[in-house]
Order: sequence, then C-alpha cells, then structure tokens
Amino acid sequence: MIKAAIFDMDGLLIDSEPLWMQAEIELFGQLGISLKPEDCKQMQGVKIPDVIRHWYQIKPWAVMSLEQVEQELVRRVEELIEARGQMQPGVLETLEFFRKKSIPMAVASSSTQHLIELVVRRLGIANYFRFLHSSMNEKRGKPYPDIFLTAAKRLGQKPAECLVFEDSLNGVRAGKRAGAVVVAVPYPENYNDPAFNVADIKLRSLEQWNEQIFNRLQR
Repeated sequence: MIKAAIFDMDGLLIDSEPLWMQAEIELFGQLGISLKPEDCKQMQGVKIPDVIRHWYQIKPWAVMSLEQVEQELVRRVEELIEARGQMQPGVLETLEFFRKKSIPMAVASSSTQHLIELVVRRLGIANYFRFLHSSMNEKRGKPYPDIFLTAAKRLGQKPAECLVFEDSLNGVRAGKRAGAVVVAVPYPENYNDPAFNVADIKLRSLEQWNEQIFNRLQR
C-alpha cells in the first residue's frame, strides 16, 4: 500500500531547471568554464556542492573558493526564482489528491533548505507538507538513496510504501535505490530518454496523475 508521497522540488513543483541552467552557465562562464545546456542537464538533481566540485575537478579556478561559488550560485537562483519562478502544471491537483486521502507528503530536494522554503512559500503550498528536507543534510546526495530513506523514516513509513515523484534521472535512480515506487515526470526534451524507463511509471506532466494510476501503482 502507498502510505506516503515524497516530492522533488526543482523541475517538478516549480519550473526552475532552466533558471538553474542560466545561473550555472553565467557563473561558471565567469570562472572560465563554458557550459552548454547538456552539461548542466547531466548534473540535474545533484547536490550543489557536488556540482561545483565536479566542474572544479575538471577545470580548477583560483578567483573564488568553492563555498563562495556555492553562495553566489544559490543567490542567483533565488533571484531568478523570485523574478520568474512558476508552478508546474498539475501540482495543486496532485497535492490535493493526496491531502484528500490523508496521505502525508514531504519535499526531498537537492536544493538548500532556505531555497526549498522560499519556493514553497512563493507557490503557496507549504501547508501540504509534513516537512521539507534538503540533501545538504545528507552525507551523500542523489543518485544515492539517502535523502529518500531519511524522508521515508521521518514520515514513519517503509520506503516501499512511499511514492517518489522526480523529474531528474539522478532523482529517479535515487528513488529506485531507496526501494520506493517512483513516478518520473521528465522535462519534455528528456521524456523519450530510455534511461527514465527504470521508473515505475513515466508521466509527461503531473496533470496526468489520477486515481487510475494510483490504483495501478498500489498493486
């Protein structure tokens, strides 16, 4: 039985992946690393310090510390979200679906705790969630399962009793490694990537979520 639902944030609840991409291309460009959109996509769902460390190992810079780069990247993303962040289609309907069933929900995101709180406040959905959990509080980020194992424990459920909603491949892999039932909602340009087929079901949008799909996953 499905007894809890765990939601990623970036790209799933809010259309923020293009904003992260813009911020990364801008900032790393200033550090002498010319990133293309596909470079950013391969790091989607990964903890911010791990993203920064990844590019630093490829082409080290000396003008800023890794911590300063992290702070500047988060600051720029927050700025972009405040200016242009929009809720993804189907989010409210999906949250209402679980609320009406009295199924507890949580957010488990690779963003910072402050950014998660900023987003749910901006979208007006904070009251749907039992808690907001950042992978910054975990030793390992996605694609490792730690964040979802912690979220399931805090919800008082076994991972196999939890639905994990994810838009990124790293997040989908983390959910499956945790033993959860995974719903992938990739961005349109990623939908046909066969790597997402590891998910238990793949949707084009949360607008497709319904009782029939829920019952199928229950079985």
